[in-house]
Amino acid sequence: MKTTTERHFTETAAGTPPREDAAGTDTVARAADQSVEEAVEYVLSDCFFTVGQAIGMRMTVDHEAVVWWRDHFRSKFLSAMRRHGNRWLEDRENVTAVGWLLAERAVRQAAGRDVIDVEAARRAAADVERYCQLHAQRAARGSNCPTEADPRLAGYWCLPYPGREDD
Repeated sequence: MKTTTERHFTETAAGTPPREDAAGTDTVARAADQSVEEAVEYVLSDCFFTVGQAIGMRMTVDHEAVVWWRDHFRSKFLSAMRRHGNRWLEDRENVTAVGWLLAERAVRQAAGRDVIDVEAARRAAADVERYCQLHAQRAARGSNCPTEADPRLAGYWCLPYPGREDD
């Protein structure tokens, strides 16, 4: 049985025939962009659910840090989906792993304090971005060079889920 998220992406992937409204604007293009924006909200929710689980009871996160993370990654994920398409169902496991890494880096960046502030959140995001960029470069040098459709080019969906050996 499909989850609500999987049903949403299966239904929106089917698409609709092009139509124009009275002003001549392509309503399908607007609908597709809206669908991508909705998908990004699902990605962010799942990613930050993982961040919360990984941080657990070790410390709290300032509201400003959460807002900064959400704004920062929303623009990154939106750009990646617009460029590479909606690969959420295929890449969900990788996004979860990125959320896990973000949480671990944030805890480390908070340096033993009880709270993850905006500065620690920024440094953790920079760590994740740097790791993803290096991971993508290593993959490109390997025998399985990524193609244009490879989500690793987005720089965020680049990590195998912890414990997975095949990536």
